[in-house]
Amino acid sequence: MTDLLILHLILAFTVGGAWVSSATLIAERYGSALGGLVGGLPAISIVSFLFIGLNQGATTASQATIVFPLALSFTMSFLLVYAVLSERGFPLAFVGALLVWVGLSTITAYLDLRNLFFSVGVFLSVCSVYFYLFKMKMKLPSVAGAKIVYSLAQIAFRALIGGGIVTLAVLSSQLGGPELGGIASSFPAIFSLTLFFTYRTRGMALSRALTKPLFISGGLTAFPYSLLVGYLYPIFGVGLGTVVALSCSVLLVVSAHFLINIRKI
Repeated sequence: MTDLLILHLILAFTVGGAWVSSATLIAERYGSALGGLVGGLPAISIVSFLFIGLNQGATTASQATIVFPLALSFTMSFLLVYAVLSERGFPLAFVGALLVWVGLSTITAYLDLRNLFFSVGVFLSVCSVYFYLFKMKMKLPSVAGAKIVYSLAQIAFRALIGGGIVTLAVLSSQLGGPELGGIASSFPAIFSLTLFFTYRTRGMALSRALTKPLFISGGLTAFPYSLLVGYLYPIFGVGLGTVVALSCSVLLVVSAHFLINIRKI
């Protein structure tokens, strides 16, 4: 079990590092819309649910998806708080958003809120309000890409930091029970690192503009994927269940791309 866990963490480090590097480079070179689409895809969720299933069984992984929509609403709160506070500077926005996520997640873990209908209801309600705020009130503009030359050291640094934080998130999802696993699977590791690195390279304009496409992409892909895992794992097992869930997710990614990059909502 220990050797298997170490292998899974190495894979999580690789996936996390590659995803963070790709999302930030795409955002900086091709703009906030495409960068937000890529950064919002459920990389951590896919890896976390897969490894929970492999290490603890398909039933435990399925149970972890019950609290995931609720926890994902906290990740969406992270994005909204960051966007709102960003006008007061990056440190306040970043720390404030993380504290909101930690606070809400801690309360959820303490109260042991494991009810799928409640979890889904909260997520849909929260996202409806947040979409209205992002779209109608904040009206965040898209930011175009720019030609930036990166050194190998810059790319490696992003991959190292991204891989390390994603690995910690995945490890946390493995060590707790189903509820903590579901919460850890929603940790905004890629979101936060994408906002951080783009701020350092291109400034607050791009970093803030990423919040809306990250929100849309994450909501349209991570949320349905968790429901697919919760339904498919007990029926097909971890391996085939993951394949079927990923296959279904292709349509979700296409839908997110259409809304973000074609319709530009």
